[in-house]
Amino acid sequence: MPIEYEFSSITDPSRQGVLRVFESKNIPFKIKRVFSVLNSEVHTTRGQHAHKVCNQLICCVAGRIKLICDDGLRKEEIEMTPMSKGILVPAGIWAEQKCLESNSVIIVFCDQSYDEYDYLHDYDEFLKYKKNLTV
Repeated sequence: MPIEYEFSSITDPSRQGVLRVFESKNIPFKIKRVFSVLNSEVHTTRGQHAHKVCNQLICCVAGRIKLICDDGLRKEEIEMTPMSKGILVPAGIWAEQKCLESNSVIIVFCDQSYDEYDYLHDYDEFLKYKKNLTV
């Protein structure tokens, strides 16, 4: 299931806002791809897939997101904000991101380049894949 990772946040009283620092030393793998999901409307659901190989570290950088992780036996829901820890979603976990506020944004760090064949888009296929791993 998901694992939390801490990132530095720097607050300077003379400036507004918080500087959030994403450094490779805080990410548990060599980064091969980074993408963001922008301008999501409330109740929008993204993700809805699992990866066979790719590990993803998901961070909310604006708004509020509910990350739902499912290993085929149990689900875990994590509410994320810009001040939340990053969440590592390992390969073999079904993940969904539900937008709880308009204009929420996530950034995702991946240990694999994009490969369409790495994706499991159908939940029933995901369950079959998981079952075959344990046989």
